[in-house]
Amino acid sequence: MNDKFFDLKSEKQDRMINASLKIFAINGYKHASTDDIVKEAGISKGLLFHYFINKMGLYSFLIDYSVKYMSFEFSRTIGDETDYFSYLEKLETAKLNVLKNYPYMNEFIENAISENRSDTEDGAVAALKVYKDMFDKYRAKLLMPAMRNGVDIEQFENMINYTIKGLTVESMGLASFKPEQLNKKIIEYLQTFKKLTAN
Repeated sequence: MNDKFFDLKSEKQDRMINASLKIFAINGYKHASTDDIVKEAGISKGLLFHYFINKMGLYSFLIDYSVKYMSFEFSRTIGDETDYFSYLEKLETAKLNVLKNYPYMNEFIENAISENRSDTEDGAVAALKVYKDMFDKYRAKLLMPAMRNGVDIEQFENMINYTIKGLTVESMGLASFKPEQLNKKIIEYLQTFKKLTAN
């Protein structure tokens, strides 16, 4: 990556970053087109490749940038929280804060982890490891809720994750999408899930 990218006005940086995050998040690396990215960003392909040598260079930059941005937001919002449901609420609040500036960043990172490309640049590979290790450390501190009637905790967590993902996809597809309303809805569902535990 050309470091002069950061000399651009922040509005233009964010426009290029958001366009790239969106196209990669929706299509995955293989099917993401740089033509679509420059069209979404309203720039020329020459300008894109002036700052990012090729598609993989851009993709790797986005991973590194996203991990740093999201890690900072998670750290300052979650802190040392150990209660399971309080942690989930703070995590969703952190995601909300990210979503306000970078609507597709979380989806992009989740896709990058699942794609697990072997040709990703070393710095991006290291960044994804940092990201995954961060969540392992959060989870190691959590006091998990007791389940009623022998309910499997892994299935319970999957239900929560599927619900959050479903609400997010549904809400972001609306023309009237507002991040704050999505966050409020997710918190309400988390409070309902909490009522199903033995605590």
